[in-house]
Amino acid sequence: MANPTNLEQILEGLLFAYGEPISLKKLEGVVKKKAADINLALNNIKTALSQRGIRLISKNNEWQLVADTVASAYIEKLIKSEMQQELTPAGLEVLALAAYRGPITKHGIESIRGVNSTYVLRNLMARGLVEKNELSKPASYEISLAALRKLGLEQREDLPRYIEHKQEISNVEKIISPVI
Repeated sequence: MANPTNLEQILEGLLFAYGEPISLKKLEGVVKKKAADINLALNNIKTALSQRGIRLISKNNEWQLVADTVASAYIEKLIKSEMQQELTPAGLEVLALAAYRGPITKHGIESIRGVNSTYVLRNLMARGLVEKNELSKPASYEISLAALRKLGLEQREDLPRYIEHKQEISNVEKIISPVI
């Protein structure tokens, strides 16, 4: 493939940053291009990535960037080693957001943190510390019962200063919501 088009670069960036399957319809809404143009660009990206460590896959008009199967064993090794380590500061941040602000969307977490949180959320879900509610649209995240149990708590309201923090969050949201 020759030089990628601007649309291809935009789509590749969106797919990378989103980190989850994204529908063609959603891509149309974001980039304001026709489905045919988007499909052509996505297929060009797919071809360009065919000899790389990343693949572009699709199913039912949803697209996602994934690691190539060649790296599977190494990815599994990396994830296993990480599961045995303590939570990173990023993991603790996201867990706290899921606990005190949950249910909270991935976008909400990323808006607060200012960085992509896909990997951190996946790690917390794999550890059983955060649950994803896919019935809500968009999907939301909250602390799991297993995490509460590991903390020796019966319910989320037993978290330190939970009620106080919930009230502070509510007060701040009332102030900033007219601005947003």
